[in-house]
Formats: sequence, structure tokens, C-alpha cells
Amino acid sequence: MFNKKDDYIEQVFSVFRWLMLVAIMVVYYFTPENHVFNINQQELLYLVGSGALYSLIIQVALLKLNTYTKAKLRFSQSGVILDLFFISALILVTGGALSLFTPLYFIWLLHAALVWRIKGVLVATFFAFISYSSIVFYYEQLLIEVLTFTTHAILIGLVGLFAGLLTTRKQASSIDHINYKDEAMKDYISGLYNHRSFQNTLTKLVEKDKEFTLIKLNIDHFKELNDRYGYEMGDRVLAILGSTIDFWVEPREGYNFRYNGDEFTIILFEKNRRKIEQNIERWNNYFTEHVQMIDDLSEEKVTLSYGICSLMESDDRDELLRRVDRCVHQAKAKGRNRAVFDETFNAIKK
Repeated sequence: MFNKKDDYIEQVFSVFRWLMLVAIMVVYYFTPENHVFNINQQELLYLVGSGALYSLIIQVALLKLNTYTKAKLRFSQSGVILDLFFISALILVTGGALSLFTPLYFIWLLHAALVWRIKGVLVATFFAFISYSSIVFYYEQLLIEVLTFTTHAILIGLVGLFAGLLTTRKQASSIDHINYKDEAMKDYISGLYNHRSFQNTLTKLVEKDKEFTLIKLNIDHFKELNDRYGYEMGDRVLAILGSTIDFWVEPREGYNFRYNGDEFTIILFEKNRRKIEQNIERWNNYFTEHVQMIDDLSEEKVTLSYGICSLMESDDRDELLRRVDRCVHQAKAKGRNRAVFDETFNAIKK
């Protein structure tokens, strides 16, 4: 699934599809005597039209779906697969080994690295090589253009390897990210500010009567997970949750803390319930996906329970904490894997 940075990059690739279609039309109509393509105008329109159709479908899906959902990832992966068919057809009708569009394979492999893990990128590299080789054999160019073919084949392999390394680095960063800055004020496992920092920050905000939402969350059945897989695995899950919160809640939006054990708190400068619910959905998706990147937990669905309340005029720090604790307990009592808002949100428009 995507995070926000991935989503931005995917939008860039989506725009690139349209630029590619425009470039194809420009090359066809403005190249002297049209030595680039070996198809007629109607066949070209069929090719470009099919590319425009699936590009439009993918573009609409990217705009409509939430940033971090499996559905969005599936649409992006489908687009990458269709891109390979389109690129193969384009190179087939533009001279095979001598096609000026062959570098599209390299861009395609970099795009594949965005939507697949290392195994997927290696498979993509294999299919890119098979596609290019098949076209060269079709034109019987293997012996005639041996240097061109060899150069392109090696480049496809090298770009595929580079894309795979990028994917590996991204996964390692997602799973094992721990921030050790400001060690005195931060928890060394999650990378978030610690319990002491939370109490100091909450006290100051309450004293200044600042408007904010307090969110408390913890990992469902965390003790059972520790007992089954060991405390080292539990620490990795805590690190992923810390990384999830740190990634999605930017400093201008709020503060993030590891409260105690598997409990975390977020002070969020947002009181719109609908937006908070959307944020929680993104956090859950991101957290679950990255936990499942751990081999031993690939089949586990580790969930979170939330309690959410906002500061009232009559609140002191302790009362606010009691209310958010009640919400967490209600979430657990109702079956876990859910968020419970307190009465301060009843009058807030969704």
C-alpha cells in the first residue's frame, strides 16, 4: 500500500503516461516521411486510444481512492502491467531494437519499484527482458543489431537491479525505523517522545486552554503476540507503530508520544470527527501492511483500539486522561479494532 510520498510519485507517473501519448502523436505527425512508425494512421489511433483509455481509468482511480488503501495499490499495479503491454506494442511498431522508445523500459522498471517489493521488481525485470528479446527475434535483428541488443539488455538488467535495491532500502526503512535523536526526551524503541514529554506537553496545553483532541491507542492482544513470538518481535511491532504515527502526524498537525508499554498518545490539533476517522483509517492500513512485511507476521492482522476526546473548559489534565481511558476501555469492550469518541464529539459536525 501507499504512503503519502508514494502517492505523489504515482501521480507523477500518471502524468507521464499522458505526456508519452502526446509525444507519440507528435513523433508520428511531425517526423519527416514518418520513418519511425511502421503502422498507418488508423492503427496508430487504436494504439494511442487504448493507452488513453486505461490511463484515464487509472488516473480517476488515483484521484478518487484514499491515499493509503489496498485498492489504490491494486489499481497502480494494474497500470504498471498495462504499461508493459503498451510499451511492448509501441516498440514493436517502431523498429524493435532500433526503436527510439526503448528507454521506456527503464522508466517502467523504476515505476515497478514503487508498487512491488523486491521479488516483484525482479519478476518485472525478467518480463521486460523477455518482451524486448521477443521483439528483437520477431524482427530477426539479433545478429544484425547485436551491439544494440546487448547494450539494451544489459541496461534493462542493471536498471532492474537498481530498482530492486531501492525497494529493499525502502522496506528496511519502513520496518526498522527508529529515531534516536533527543534520547533524553524520546523513547528508544518507537522513536516518539516519551511519557514524561507527554505529561509536560499536556499540562502546558491544558493550562493555556488550547483546543486539541487527545487520542490514546494501544495494540490489541499485544501480550499474546509477545508470548507467541517473543519480546524482540514485540519491539519491532512497537517500532512500526511509532514509525506509522511519526510519518502520518506532522509536527504542524500535532504531537506523538509512547505513553506506556503498547499504549501511545497523540495530541492532535484537529476537532473534525470525520477527518480524524479518515486519519485513523490511514494509520491502521499503514500499520497493518508494514507489520505484515515481517515474515513471521505476514499472516497476522495486528489491530489497534482508540479512545478519542477533546478538551472541555471544565477539564483539568487528570480528568481529560480519565475520559480518554474510558473511551479506550469501551473500544476494547466492544470487540477491539475500533475507535470510540467521547461525548464532546456529539455536537461536532461530521
